[in-house]
Amino acid sequence: MQADSIVQRFPDLRVASIRLHWSLPYPRPARKLEPQNAKNDLWGWVQQDSVADAFLRCITLPDGTFKGHEVFYIAAPEIANPALDSKKLREEFWPDVPVKEGWDVSGATGFFDCTKAKEILGWVHTYTPSPEDDEDAYVETTKAQLLLLT
Repeated sequence: MQADSIVQRFPDLRVASIRLHWSLPYPRPARKLEPQNAKNDLWGWVQQDSVADAFLRCITLPDGTFKGHEVFYIAAPEIANPALDSKKLREEFWPDVPVKEGWDVSGATGFFDCTKAKEILGWVHTYTPSPEDDEDAYVETTKAQLLLLT
């Protein structure tokens, strides 16, 4: 609301409001949450380097890309824990909340529509899975790194 007022007063000003989700280097911390504890965050996350990319795109857009105030959702296209099912989560925790027409809530599909970020900013979530995603692999990698230091 404040951004809308500011751009009315200064029509040449452009404001991009970034609505981030839980910004993490990798999704493991979000995956560890029980579904009940993550329901208010809609089980989402976003990789921190991808967040930085969104911010850079906002401040380096050519003039005329958009005017006034725009809101961009910046989140991963899938929920943090791919072992869970979005449709079942919605039915269990948010049964009375309508889903946007045409939005497929199934499998590990996330609940955030980042289409505007893609269309205007050219932003898409990027993340390459790493050993940190798998806790056992992460522990083994850490142990191996510690052995190298000794």
